[in-house]
Amino acid sequence: MFKKLKNNAGFTIIELLASTFIVALISGIFLANYRAGDRQASLAGAAQKMASDIRLVQNYALGLREFQGVFPAGGWGVHFEAGNSGYIIFADNDIAEYDYDAGEEYAAVSLPDNVTIDSIDVGAFLDIVFLPPDPVTYMNSASNISAQIILKDNQTGSTKTIQVNFLGLVDVVN
Repeated sequence: MFKKLKNNAGFTIIELLASTFIVALISGIFLANYRAGDRQASLAGAAQKMASDIRLVQNYALGLREFQGVFPAGGWGVHFEAGNSGYIIFADNDIAEYDYDAGEEYAAVSLPDNVTIDSIDVGAFLDIVFLPPDPVTYMNSASNISAQIILKDNQTGSTKTIQVNFLGLVDVVN
């Protein structure tokens, strides 16, 4: 006569633990990849900023931008050194030298934390100078060479390469 009704609503403790474990695992994987992606984005952003600053300096030369009230006789340039965590935008005040000297600094640009200039294919340093009106591009005082600057994230070992050719074209290649 009396029938006992079974109530099977709810979760067992094992189902609850399994669900919690799966959610925690997926969250952990997401957070680990988020941090790695953030570091990769920081390196990519630094490479794009460097390329943009080289183009900016080229525009300074073409636009005849003044430095301390006069147009720099040697043009505008960017100075890089391997191992540094930054670079210098400068106004070359010396005629026919096409390099960075003390007192010519216009701005010092810092790279993000843990990002450094790993290497430069033409030596330990690189001075890129743009001289109007043609415009002529000088790299380490020569007008017919191209250069590569490699940025490195010191935590992950990832790199980005910035290429500048003798025509002044700038590109981030990887």
